[in-house]
Amino acid sequence: MPFTAEQFGILAEKTLHFLLILKKNGRIVAFNNRCGVLFPIEDNKKKAIYITDYIIDEDVKILNQSISSLSKQNSILSQSFSFATEKHGVLALKFNLTLHNDLIYAAGIDTTEEYKEHRALMTISKLTKTGAWYYNPKNNEMFWSKGCYLIKDLDPKTKMTRELGASFYPKENRKRIESYLNNLIKTRKPYEYTEKIITKKGNVKWVKVVAQPVIYKNEVIYVNGTIADVTDRHNYIEKLKYNEETKHLALKGIQSGLFDHHIEKNEVFYSADFKKMLGLPLDQDFVPEETFRKMIHPEDVEGAFERHLKNLKQPGNQYYNYYRLSDKKGTYKYYEVHGFQRKNEKNETIRMIGNLIDVHQRRLNEKTIAESKNRLQAIVNNGFAYTVLLDPEGQILMTDEKSLKIIKRDFNVDPSKTPCLFINVMPLNFKNTFLHEFNEALKGNMVKKEIERATNEGNVQWLESKYTPIYDQENEINSVLVSFHDITEQKLAEIAIKESHLKEQELNSLKSNILSNFSHEIRTPLNGIMTVSKLLLDEKEPEERKKLLEYLEESKDRLLDTINNLSNFSDLEAIRNNLNLKEVDANYTIETSFREYKHLADAKNLEYHLELDHTCPQINIDEDLLRTAVNNIIHNAIKYTSNGRIIVKINSKKSKNNVYISVTDTGIGIDKENLKKVFDPFMQESIGINRKYEGTGIGLSLSKRYIEILGGRIKVKSKMGKGTEFTIIIPKCL
Repeated sequence: MPFTAEQFGILAEKTLHFLLILKKNGRIVAFNNRCGVLFPIEDNKKKAIYITDYIIDEDVKILNQSISSLSKQNSILSQSFSFATEKHGVLALKFNLTLHNDLIYAAGIDTTEEYKEHRALMTISKLTKTGAWYYNPKNNEMFWSKGCYLIKDLDPKTKMTRELGASFYPKENRKRIESYLNNLIKTRKPYEYTEKIITKKGNVKWVKVVAQPVIYKNEVIYVNGTIADVTDRHNYIEKLKYNEETKHLALKGIQSGLFDHHIEKNEVFYSADFKKMLGLPLDQDFVPEETFRKMIHPEDVEGAFERHLKNLKQPGNQYYNYYRLSDKKGTYKYYEVHGFQRKNEKNETIRMIGNLIDVHQRRLNEKTIAESKNRLQAIVNNGFAYTVLLDPEGQILMTDEKSLKIIKRDFNVDPSKTPCLFINVMPLNFKNTFLHEFNEALKGNMVKKEIERATNEGNVQWLESKYTPIYDQENEINSVLVSFHDITEQKLAEIAIKESHLKEQELNSLKSNILSNFSHEIRTPLNGIMTVSKLLLDEKEPEERKKLLEYLEESKDRLLDTINNLSNFSDLEAIRNNLNLKEVDANYTIETSFREYKHLADAKNLEYHLELDHTCPQINIDEDLLRTAVNNIIHNAIKYTSNGRIIVKINSKKSKNNVYISVTDTGIGIDKENLKKVFDPFMQESIGINRKYEGTGIGLSLSKRYIEILGGRIKVKSKMGKGTEFTIIIPKCL
């Protein structure tokens, strides 16, 4: 079951993890409440804050290198950074950095307490954390870890000062020892040295001390250091009487878990700390390599050995490996090996000095962070149909996989790599209301809106968009979450109900039109027949009787035409099955129809023209059907034209396959609404008893159906008050 928005918010704000969203230039886009210890309250009110303003100077370079190394292929890495805070001093955080949609998502844990005994900079990771110390030059505070006290055989409860720390060195060396720390504070340069000390119990030991400055705004605010008991290693070097080069190599590898591997002799020297850590015999100076290999986890042996051989063959002197080892309790833990290789003139490794580092807790922390990150991304990808997180300028900060795929496909833009405004990569019909809803969300209002879109497959999809403002810890809106829920099925059901209602209204209107038209078209000639018949009975004058007979004939023809049209409309299927097809001259057929209506055009004083095609195109048709279709169109053109002209034209030059027959008039025209219904049966420009023009409204509908039966099609274009043009397209005989 996915998290709700409320659960998601609680998870982000109540966690002990430090959650940050950064741009590639280090600008902080968003962070949770836990990060409040890192950034002063007054800085949170700034429009733009950068993480580089809060981490120590040395880590700025590491941060920039880490961001630069992130890519689509290498989108996740782990790195540690130290923050200089007013209340808590230097805080060390371990981050998982994830690149997504051109933003860096950082999830970190506090490792300050975990490495309390190693309060040195993380940059001295190659050195053994046997004992850790730090010094605050501002208040002269000196801190020692328990390891430091153990090295000097001192009670851990003893309060440590700088003077007490220097007292363990021989008197002749103390001035030089103290100068190291003074020069570091002045020059901001680290130092290291190996010196002899005399412990509280009088024991003589050799220690290696490394110090590193913590710099903030070009000033040393802390000095972190380590101290390692290198007595065993010092005695070992003295015993074997190594030359100066050998001593230099040995010093490079001095860390906790120290080892010295003589590859040619197949001998491995392990330091006391190394042997104690893994439970190896303390009374053996050299331990066979095979003994160590048996301690590696069975699943890691093959990979570890392959990496070992690869390290020995590759150029350079650095060595790195990792695997799980069994400690003295039989528990497997994660370790990393860092070493320095000495090579001969053939570039063959003959000796390697290095150290073993316990990274078990770090690996567990990394796994926890990675799992949490994956769960958060899963919520984004599966919570809604589409999800987009925007900054206050409308730029995409984060989006789900489906939205990213659509944007890349339709706009050829990848928001995860290139800064991108959402308004520039959204469907056109989204833009009409987006700015209004987005601005309302920036005011703190949650807004919902229904949107219709066409999918890539051509289907219609309805979405309910929801704009949710996201607040920072200062209760200011720093982003807007735009989520889309698919409501297509619901909308289609609503539309179907509306369409059904409209269809019912259209059928009722059609029924009224049919009854009105036929009532008028049948009653009018019948009334004429009845009236003229009655007058004929009483009329004696021959001239008047002749006129009445002509009126009677006209009413009879009109009634017959109405009945014939109705009959033809109902017999379309029978006509289709009994076609009399033959090859005819298109000019001849159209000219016949043209001549048939010339007297009507002359009676209205209209210009009446025929333009024939000189190529005499041949068409394979049922001549009666085509003539009937053309007659209806010409008759309509004359009926609806009061003055001007009518042109009938035949043209086949612009097409190899078709003949175009056009009838153009300068009549009243047809408005856009009725132009859509001009071929619907029983429809006229004017209807009802008081209509201006007579007719059943069947003629054009029959013409269209006749033309389609003959394999052709008909088009119409018109402009109110300017006229109408009908074009019949009939296939040629090829």
